[in-house]
Amino acid sequence: MEVLFSVFLMGLLGGVHCFGMCGGIVAMLTAAIPEKQRSSLKNSSRFHLSYNLGRILSYIVMGALFGGMGYLFRSQLSVNSMDMVIRVLPAVLMIVVGLYILNINLGIRRLEYLGSKLWEKIQPLSKRFLPIKNLKSAFYFGLLWGGIPCGLVYSALALSLLSGSAYEGGLIMLSFGLGTLPALLVMSGFSSKLSSLFYKPMIRKFSGILIISLGIWSILMPFSQSKEHHLMMESHDHSHEQSDNFPIPNDFDYFV
Repeated sequence: MEVLFSVFLMGLLGGVHCFGMCGGIVAMLTAAIPEKQRSSLKNSSRFHLSYNLGRILSYIVMGALFGGMGYLFRSQLSVNSMDMVIRVLPAVLMIVVGLYILNINLGIRRLEYLGSKLWEKIQPLSKRFLPIKNLKSAFYFGLLWGGIPCGLVYSALALSLLSGSAYEGGLIMLSFGLGTLPALLVMSGFSSKLSSLFYKPMIRKFSGILIISLGIWSILMPFSQSKEHHLMMESHDHSHEQSDNFPIPNDFDYFV
């Protein structure tokens, strides 16, 4: 549950990155909507929801695949080691993502470069669905949209890999996708005022620092809980020692 919440926050607070990465794509997808549909906020919103439904579904499928592959990796580690990895790694990735949003590169851009090679193979397929004619073609285009190289997506997929389960891997990417949804819907024109706010450098810096702070807190929390548990056990053992040393009264003591 902690991992799902962490990856949801990573997607939500990383929304400022989505504005730079996907802003042009969202504008293109908006222009691709039939003109009659685009003029109505209600109708255009249905198209954007179809785009994002396809995108999030592609995340779920990728998460399930990575989670299934991670089963082989997880079987090589002990239960205690895996538990610590699952607790600490999401926090480390949050810190890396926070630095990435602050334009401090720790290898994520290299992953995006490698992912761009795969995207070159996928991108030509998107032309089959342009111009967007109906909700079905918008959904299919959204499925391909999920393959766009993105450091945030790769960070979430790393967690799916370590989950060691196709089911949990899919849930992790679902949580991440839902976290990114608000920013992408804002970009689609649901709120132009909010959209302009997200483009401000101060908001980007605030989001990056907040993600880093949450990551550091998430790392320290397990160790703090472990220390508290250790102190409680010591206190419990000490109370038992005191009760063992307390003299047991005999029958004469009750007449005194």
